[in-house]
Amino acid sequence: MDRRELVKIMSVMVGGTIALPESVFARIAEPLDITKAKFFTGKQRKLVAAIADCIIPKTDTPGAVEAGVPAWIEILVQDCLTPDDQKIITDGLSSLEADVKQKFNSTFAKLTVAQQIALLTEMEKAAKETEAKNRAAKIQAPRAFIRQFKELTKFCFVNSEIGGTQAFEFIITPGRWDGAMDLKPGQKAYSF
Repeated sequence: MDRRELVKIMSVMVGGTIALPESVFARIAEPLDITKAKFFTGKQRKLVAAIADCIIPKTDTPGAVEAGVPAWIEILVQDCLTPDDQKIITDGLSSLEADVKQKFNSTFAKLTVAQQIALLTEMEKAAKETEAKNRAAKIQAPRAFIRQFKELTKFCFVNSEIGGTQAFEFIITPGRWDGAMDLKPGQKAYSF
């Protein structure tokens, strides 16, 4: 099995329903070169980092920001997503900031963590409801911004060195698979 196939399997296992283009799986195997990231504005970069930090915060293990997730998101959006999917991300960032400005007269980064999480949770709930209505009506619609952003964040994190070695227990050959294996308190899930 080659690395690309392994990355696909791992991201599906950890990330749930990944709806990312094939090119993302190839690109994530390359070393990160932040100088090639030219898609987001400075304000958008800060917002991407703040949202990623809410999704995977630093705890006893490094979070999304420490793992370089915001830079990877920019590279993947820039190089791998279609213009329509890129527009979903950029429009979603603009819409989020507009909502924050209207509701709090502030920016997302200046909100408390509790306010940020509440806002993102509200967006997630609305996106799930819209997706359920679209499925019931058999309407084919693109995924909502928050759903795509969360997928990108999870995918980038589990495929980062930090995610694979510090957030998970890295074992090159973990032995047999046991989906019902008991974990001891504090034991990390396995990464391979």
